[in-house]
Formats: sequence, structure tokens, C-alpha cells
Amino acid sequence: MRKEIRNLSFEQNKKYRHAIDLGYFDAYDDNPREWKHTFVGTFLWKYPGRTKVISTFTAILGHLPLWEDMTDNTLRDLVDEMKQQGLASSSIRTMCAELKAVLNANFRSVPSDKDDFARILSVRKGASQAVYLTRAEMQQFINYKPASALEQYVHRNFIVEMLTGARLVDAQALTINNCNRSTKTLSYVPKKTPGIVVTVPIDERLRLRRFLADVTQRPTCQDVFNDVLRVICRNCQFRTLHTITRANKTVTDEKWKFISSHTARRSFATNLYLAGVTLEDIALMMGHGKNIETTKRYICAERKVSPAIMSYFLPQRDETITPAYIHGYNAALTEVTAIAIDHGLMTESDIAYRQIADLRKESPE
Repeated sequence: MRKEIRNLSFEQNKKYRHAIDLGYFDAYDDNPREWKHTFVGTFLWKYPGRTKVISTFTAILGHLPLWEDMTDNTLRDLVDEMKQQGLASSSIRTMCAELKAVLNANFRSVPSDKDDFARILSVRKGASQAVYLTRAEMQQFINYKPASALEQYVHRNFIVEMLTGARLVDAQALTINNCNRSTKTLSYVPKKTPGIVVTVPIDERLRLRRFLADVTQRPTCQDVFNDVLRVICRNCQFRTLHTITRANKTVTDEKWKFISSHTARRSFATNLYLAGVTLEDIALMMGHGKNIETTKRYICAERKVSPAIMSYFLPQRDETITPAYIHGYNAALTEVTAIAIDHGLMTESDIAYRQIADLRKESPE
């Protein structure tokens, strides 16, 4: 039977479920106020999905982290350990930024100087790559039959993310009520950017409405969500080998191992981009507003160069070689032959013969 925290509401027990299961709330009922003032309590109350930060600290220290443990050396060890774990640089930067926010708000309880911990936790952005699902793989994922309630929850929300471009926190809240039947679009206000309204066409081919109608939710932390997601993707046979750069290291492995909840948004953006949709339109549908630089980071493939672009750079069949062309050709050839002669690669007689032969061949009759 699942442990319930007596002094938390039903909704709070759901919200902090993973942290409760890991035992981080064990002391809460004894004195809720005191628990909230501890480092673990302060951090998890604000970021309930970031149990990895607490578990990493615990592995380094040998005990649950306290305010007095937040020294320069411990913070450096935390950053180094996350890099050793092979986490993407973007994930490390996000967790460090969240930790920095908590330390800033409680700086009087922290041994490390405010400027020092800010510098230590300001992780540089490293080169990184990611994978995306093709339209065929998206259909394969959609056809998967979940084997448990948790798989159903992960399956449903990843599909909604993938077909709308919404963040996971928004995908969880989207229902059929967000749809407009007359315009065949879906609209919502992102929790991260509440000042804008995002409108996306409803993907009828992949039957988005069917998944929006499923309102069964079983919130869990990000790590568990990703673990279950990878199990589903492995069962979908996403096993092609991929080589990507992660945390400034090149890694080759089966595709399913590189998939996370954010892969859904990358798949949404990349498939639209490959279909010829402009970055400006993709940015609007992903809640980025006019910031296409953010949107570019979600594009995981390059478009093929269109025939129209190629034709601009290639000579047309009916183009004739003019005297100006011949003059330019001769000038370039003279420069190249001088270099070749200096390096003993050709003789002057070789060059003269080839030049005459080329001009006879290319000059207009």
C-alpha cells in the first residue's frame, strides 16, 4: 500500500508522490513547518520532480544534504557528478539554475558566498545533439498498446506533446475542450509563458482527438516518466544506431536510449521544418513567440537543398560562353598554371596544349 502523508492534501500527495515514495517526506508529519525549512524540504517543495539533485547530493555526502553542506567543494562535486552521469548539458544547466534559485532565496543559510555559488552553478552551454521521431515512427508509437496504467499515462502525454508541440506540463492539462471544431485548431495558454495563447492545427491523420479524450492522469517525476518512455520505445523497436554529442562526448547507441519527454517537442518541430513550414510559424506553434533562435534548438535534421536553389547556382543548358567568360577563364587558368609550374607539377608546354584544347571545345561556333 502506498504511503500517504497525513498533513498533505490529496492533491499534494499526488504532486509529491515520487519524492514521498523515495522517503524524502518521512519527517514531514512530525513537524511540517520545520521540514519545509530544511534544504531537502525547501528544494523539493519548489521542484518536486528534481529528486535526482537530492539523490546525487546524498551519494556525494553519504547523508541527506543540509544547508551547511552547500559549500563550494560540494557544489563543484555535484556539477562534476552530473557530468559523469552523462546528463545533457541543457539538463545540467536547468538543474543548476533551479538549485541556484533556492540558494539565492536562502543565502543566509548557505556557507558558500553568493557570488561563488552563482559562478560554480553557472554551467557553460556545451555542444549537444538529440534525436527525433519520424512520422512513420510517430505512427508506430501511437499504435503501441500500453501494458499498465503508468505506461498509458506516459503514452498519452508523449503523444499529445508530439502532436501539439506542447510542453509536458501543458500536455497533461490539454483535453478535448481545448479544441475548436469550426477552425479545427487547438488553443491553450502555456504555463511557462502565460502572456501568450498558442494555437495549433489539430492533427487529424494521427488522431489527436482520441488521446485528448483520455483524461486519466497519473503524475510522476521526470526521471520515472523518461524511464517508462524508453521502455515503450524499446518495445516499439526503435533500435537503429545513432551517434550524438551529449555533454561534449560522442556517444553511439540504439535510438530508444536517447529518447526523453522532450523528444516529443523536437519531433513536432523537426517534422514541420522538413515539411517546409517556416521557423517563424513553428515558433508560434511551440509557444516561443517571435524567438526563432530558441526554436532552432529543437530542429534535429536538415532540409534537402531544393531544386530551385540548386538551379540558381548551376548553368542553364542554353547558356552560351561569351568573350567575358573566356577572359575570366583564361585569367583563372593563368593563375593556377603559374602555381603548378612553380611546384613542378606541370610544364609550360603541357599547360599551353591543354588551354588551347579547352578553348576549342568551349568557344561558340
